[in-house]
Amino acid sequence: MSSVDEWDQDRARQLVGCLVKETGFSASQIARRSGLAPSTLTRIYPNPTVGYSLSDRSVAKLKATFPDAFSTCETGALPLPSPVSEITAKDDPIFAGLPKKLIPVYAVSLHFPEESATSFADELEFWEGDLSRPAAYMAAPFGLGDAERYFAIYIPGEAMEPRFRAGERVILDRIKPASINADVVVQLREDTGHSLWTIGRLSARDRSLIELMQYRDRVTSSIPHNKIKQIYPIIGMVDDDA
Repeated sequence: MSSVDEWDQDRARQLVGCLVKETGFSASQIARRSGLAPSTLTRIYPNPTVGYSLSDRSVAKLKATFPDAFSTCETGALPLPSPVSEITAKDDPIFAGLPKKLIPVYAVSLHFPEESATSFADELEFWEGDLSRPAAYMAAPFGLGDAERYFAIYIPGEAMEPRFRAGERVILDRIKPASINADVVVQLREDTGHSLWTIGRLSARDRSLIELMQYRDRVTSSIPHNKIKQIYPIIGMVDDDA
């Protein structure tokens, strides 16, 4: 199991901005020289497009590649004391008395429906997963420490590339209503024996259905409200490549 902590977004953006100033390179050049995808830094600096954080592994690569500049910048972007980053579900009783600084992480996998009576099932990427029990816990990024409200899911597929990539964690809000043009995860009603989910940009909504768009193939499909159990807005993302 990896030990990965997250820096909060403001501190990470401050670090990247300082490295740009100290090295004279762009954020993309710094990322490439450090063995990172350019989007790892450009989604933070200069203008973040979604809530996003750097993993400790990404920070370690920046430090190894630009040790002098990093040393100068580190004093202005000191990380928080290292939190418990990830705990398997079987260990969670040990942390039962801790303040709400951990949020649950759920595992989902790609679902490939057989011949389906619903047209949208053949158009959108679908996931299958059980949210009755977390697969793990992670340190709450961005101060979102209420485990009853916020949770995370690993993206299992490529339907939302380049916005979100397989292996990245997205942070979801159980309470906040989803607005039009927001990225959302949709939980479907369990009338097939499977707990099915899908993801997309909420492009339209009326009394009878919602319309989702998935980025990679520019697929747009409508889902009737009577097929939907819950819509969760994506409010943040944590990078796990590195």
